[in-house]
Amino acid sequence: MNPISFLPNPMVSTRSVSDLREAVGWGRLDTEHSDELKGYWATLGGFDENGTLIAWCALLSDGKYHAILLDVLVHPCWQKQGVGRALVSQAVAHLRAQSIRTIHVDFLPERAAFYERCGFRIGVGGIYEP
Repeated sequence: MNPISFLPNPMVSTRSVSDLREAVGWGRLDTEHSDELKGYWATLGGFDENGTLIAWCALLSDGKYHAILLDVLVHPCWQKQGVGRALVSQAVAHLRAQSIRTIHVDFLPERAAFYERCGFRIGVGGIYEP
């Protein structure tokens, strides 16, 4: 695997995050996403040797006890190479460095095995999207 640099709270453009979202088959959210980037407690970006954003996730937290990983994204060209696990591991390490111990993640059922390999206990949860 080529070297990937992970940076907390990187300066990234809305377009680069939207391009990554589009690459994985999600909606771009160009206009809505710019405000979201400012509203996250933290973000984590993964960059290839050319400085291109190839992985990204957002973190929400109360800053003390709980945190949630959101939008864990890895460009399809980089999937199945350990980048996703490294991204999640870096995000967890960043949160634990802030003394946050309870970390949640929402995912579709077909992603459960991935998150279990990342160390999450899989339980029952739900999401409300009107």
